[in-house]
Amino acid sequence: MWATTAPILRASHATRGLSLLARSSLRLRPPTSGICRLSTTSPQHAQYTRFPSEQHRHSPRGVTDTRMKIVIALAAVGGTYYVVHLEQVPETGRWRFMDISPKYETTLAQAAYNELLAEFRDKILPSNHPVTRHVQRVVTNILESSDLGHLRSSEPRRSLAQAIDDFWSEDPFTTGRPSGESSTPESGGKEWNLLVVNDPSVVNAMATFGNIVVFTGILPICKDEEGLAAVLGHEIAHVVARHASERYSSSKVFLAVAFLLQTVFGFDFGITNLISTLLLELPNSRTQEYEADTIGMRLTAKACFDPQAAVAMHARLAKYEQAHGGTSLEFLRTHPGAERRIKHLEELIPDAYSIQASSPQCAGVQDSMNRFREFQSS
Repeated sequence: MWATTAPILRASHATRGLSLLARSSLRLRPPTSGICRLSTTSPQHAQYTRFPSEQHRHSPRGVTDTRMKIVIALAAVGGTYYVVHLEQVPETGRWRFMDISPKYETTLAQAAYNELLAEFRDKILPSNHPVTRHVQRVVTNILESSDLGHLRSSEPRRSLAQAIDDFWSEDPFTTGRPSGESSTPESGGKEWNLLVVNDPSVVNAMATFGNIVVFTGILPICKDEEGLAAVLGHEIAHVVARHASERYSSSKVFLAVAFLLQTVFGFDFGITNLISTLLLELPNSRTQEYEADTIGMRLTAKACFDPQAAVAMHARLAKYEQAHGGTSLEFLRTHPGAERRIKHLEELIPDAYSIQASSPQCAGVQDSMNRFREFQSS
């Protein structure tokens, strides 16, 4: 009996198990996406959970939002720094960004002077050379008349006998110290270095951080002290207005603008550099040139030089530039065009003559100059 009934009992239990399994089977909806997660408690509480995909979790929109937040934060910090370091040029009232201190300029001046000596040492005329003395007279007159300081003395004082002996025994083209080499200054105030470089092929003069460099190639175009004073007054004005430090400061602004253009708009580095140069750097450079013309005219007027000489000098420079293939596209130039510059200088002449008229040092200078010109033309 156990042998025949056992299979029947086992079949009955199996049938009951299948029936229970059929009743407890889950009804699942086909998932559209994501992962199906089943509840391990009871069939009635089984549910479908949709997880965010990796693509959604790192979507371009999320990355862009984060990037924009960073850019906005940096722009806010940079804007605050920019506003805090705004100042006015004392001589003209123009607002500008400046974050370089005068103390740091002293370090830059010495470094620039050492570089100039290293670059031009073989061509620097000695301090007792007639050309150097000619330039020294003009520079000293401009500096001292406006209380801007003095040239560093290039050699100690000598007796008259020593000076006469040196005159006959020294070759001024090969002996003496370089025109900018310094010893103990004889007066107070800012100390300026002067280097006269014997290079007729270079028609230029420049001044940065108190270092004045004059190339002999510009002297024939200057013709006389009046023309040389117009050039040197302009270059000294760049130092007075601290234009070199302004350019150093502005370069940081240009880099910040280029960074924003690359980050926000995705511009190529070459394009951002071109935009920064055309829209910011070159216009700012031309603004500095106009400003140096204005300040330089005042400096030469105080030194009793003829203001008309600046107009004549720039007219000669314009002819030289045209003869040597200068660019005619003003927006590509670091300096203003000749016509606009001459017109600007002519507008400054009445103010320059007014400065001379109120200066006791210039009393009678213009009359003497006019009589000398009449004598030359007769």
